[in-house]
Amino acid sequence: MSDGRNCFLTGATGFLGSHLTARLLQDGNRVNVLVRSSTNASAKARVEEILSEVGVTRFDRLSVFEGDISLPHLGLSDATRKEITSSVDEVWHCAASLSFQHEDRPEIFRMNVEGTSHVLDFVKDVPGRRLHHVSTAYIAGNRSDVALETEIDVGQTFKNPYEESKCKAEVMIGDEHRAGAVNASVYRPSIVIGDSKSGRVTHFHGVYAFIRGLWTALERLRRRMPNSGLVNLPLRVLGAENQTLNFVPIDYVVDAMVEMARRPDCAGGTYHLSNPVPTENRFWLPHICRILCVEGIQLVGESSFLNTPMTKLEALFQKQMAFYYQYLQGEPRFDCRRALEALKNTGIECPRVTVEFISRMTGWYVDFLARTS
Repeated sequence: MSDGRNCFLTGATGFLGSHLTARLLQDGNRVNVLVRSSTNASAKARVEEILSEVGVTRFDRLSVFEGDISLPHLGLSDATRKEITSSVDEVWHCAASLSFQHEDRPEIFRMNVEGTSHVLDFVKDVPGRRLHHVSTAYIAGNRSDVALETEIDVGQTFKNPYEESKCKAEVMIGDEHRAGAVNASVYRPSIVIGDSKSGRVTHFHGVYAFIRGLWTALERLRRRMPNSGLVNLPLRVLGAENQTLNFVPIDYVVDAMVEMARRPDCAGGTYHLSNPVPTENRFWLPHICRILCVEGIQLVGESSFLNTPMTKLEALFQKQMAFYYQYLQGEPRFDCRRALEALKNTGIECPRVTVEFISRMTGWYVDFLARTS
């Protein structure tokens, strides 16, 4: 994908989508984005506000179309749809429901499966039928072995409806690609965190919600003990110290996708944008606790709660963090050899998660919480 391409993108208001939109604009491309309006702001106002947060200052190459991937024809009029499909070179599909709750399953599937079906119908009307689809490495579900980039559905079970919906969407894209109806590349990031250089982040899912839960509990304690520095907080968290979480910074993910999209030899591939060296829970959690000035938090197995019942705080924390606890107990290993081979000699490398890396990421977010609380 050389500069000056005409792109159509869904999900521009999301974490990854906003950073990708900013990068595509920066590289000189024209970007058409599909955005839902809200009760408080128009689609154009919403996307410009979010893109301003990630450094976009000029919007002359940005066109905003109000629509919704969950609707047939993306909620666009026939005339508008024809205008876009006849002029764009490629489609980037980043939009998705990020809910993981079982009670939200119908809505998750409406957005992530039906929405992808509607995007595929749209792509078929684009002259080059070129699709870049953002999935997730966690379509591997409850697998405990190595998940390959060439695999999609191998009969795995899933931790939540989000994983399952993203897997089904990939299966659908794979079928259309093999049939020649679209030319699709699939990118599977793992746990996307803030910028590797600054630690800056604009959306606060995943590990950030975990940090926020700890920070909020500590702030309540500190209000009652205003002179305290290091807080002792006896809190057992359900998880395994020797298991890992796979963190990738947003700049690596965007740089990798844009590089691969430029390259004809990468078209049609599926790539794990995961960290070749995942981070053990016993490494990242103590360093986050150090930055939060708290001690007493430990990862334990379920047997710990059988021997000693949960405290009220532990029960509350587990209820609030139920989704995140699923991943603290283990994740698949993601083979990313295809991605590494594609990025060889480009200078694009996923940084290892070091003490400095964790300090930068967590420090930025803790400062943000303190400023905005």
